[in-house]
Amino acid sequence: MKYTILFCLSLCIFSCGPIRDCDSTVEYYRVDECLLIVQKIPSDTDSRFDYKGINPVTKKEYDCNSNISDMWWSNYKKDITIGDTIIKKKGELIFSIHKKDTVMSFNFECEGKIYK
Repeated sequence: MKYTILFCLSLCIFSCGPIRDCDSTVEYYRVDECLLIVQKIPSDTDSRFDYKGINPVTKKEYDCNSNISDMWWSNYKKDITIGDTIIKKKGELIFSIHKKDTVMSFNFECEGKIYK
């Protein structure tokens, strides 16, 4: 009886949630976009990518908060400061941070493979 319960619990724990491979994840990331001149940086304790600022094209307030790509984009939070421009174009897999004198570009990478 103990073993049956342990087996059922193990089965539930290890079989929960969808399994995504890199190729399907890439298709989700392609549709997201962010074009923002950073004016507000989220707190260090917040793992979300919730940057606020101005869209340089429309000149309107904009929020780069994505439920799709924020885990990818959050890898670069340490490199972003107020005044930087963040660019992730729809259809592309390059995340860029434009600083006054430097452009940092990051391709999406999954399981050692670089996607472009």
